[in-house]
Amino acid sequence: MNKQAACVPQTQVWRVDHDAESRRIFCQQEAKKLKGKEIQVSDAYSRIAYGAFKNITKVKRIVLSENIEYIGDEAFRGCTMLNTITLPKKLRAIGKGAFLNCCRLQTIEIPPTVKRLEAKTFKQCRAMKAVALHDHIEVIGDSAFLECESLVEIQIPEKCREIPFRSFCYCSSLKTVHFPKQLHRIGKEAFYRSGLTALKLNDQLEVLEEGAFLRCLGLQEITIPKSVKQIDKWAFHGCDNLRRAVFEGDPEILGSGIFNRLNTIVVCQKGSRVDAYCRENGFMVENFE
Repeated sequence: MNKQAACVPQTQVWRVDHDAESRRIFCQQEAKKLKGKEIQVSDAYSRIAYGAFKNITKVKRIVLSENIEYIGDEAFRGCTMLNTITLPKKLRAIGKGAFLNCCRLQTIEIPPTVKRLEAKTFKQCRAMKAVALHDHIEVIGDSAFLECESLVEIQIPEKCREIPFRSFCYCSSLKTVHFPKQLHRIGKEAFYRSGLTALKLNDQLEVLEEGAFLRCLGLQEITIPKSVKQIDKWAFHGCDNLRRAVFEGDPEILGSGIFNRLNTIVVCQKGSRVDAYCRENGFMVENFE
């Protein structure tokens, strides 16, 4: 009897908390009740549910309560007319694909309480010209800015150690990237077909994965820092206007077809691994002692 009596209050309390928490989640049913081109989410809510505004194509402006702490996966996906949203200062997390294909969203500022940008967060935000990333962000997910065709410049947060798969792929207007000092790895096709015209890699970079800068047609000259230990295949392949690649060091691993054979002159130390690689694979090479 005593054990049963002790269990009852615990079960009741859990149900009350669960129901109260459910009422604080703004879901798709709530969003569909609201009409017009501007939608306000009241102070009664602390979370935006998965797909809450998904494919609501008429809304242009969304005002979120300062009480919102979580934005769920694909919360605003396909809001193709959305051009204005201010993220609350208390926001702690933004889900995967939260703003995917918000193709008229031009600018956004990430609050300092958010530590991660998940995969596909801003994928296909084709009108986005600027995004303010603070230095508390530690992770940028796969394809986070894929096809952000209007993005011109980006400052990678200082705590980021890796730029992963296709993060800035097809960012055709992206001219300048500021890399953090402690970045170690640039992932597969991270900047594939981006609009980069200049590239200053950081001095602690170690790995350039396959196709990291594949078909970046605006690049004309690059310097590979001494810290780089591995360059995978096609890292700079298809960069048709890349005339000169200077190696300050001598990477241990060199993949196939890193550069175009007929376009790029490789500058490296005589007798180095890079020198041997170039001569074996028919690359144009200039040596320094």
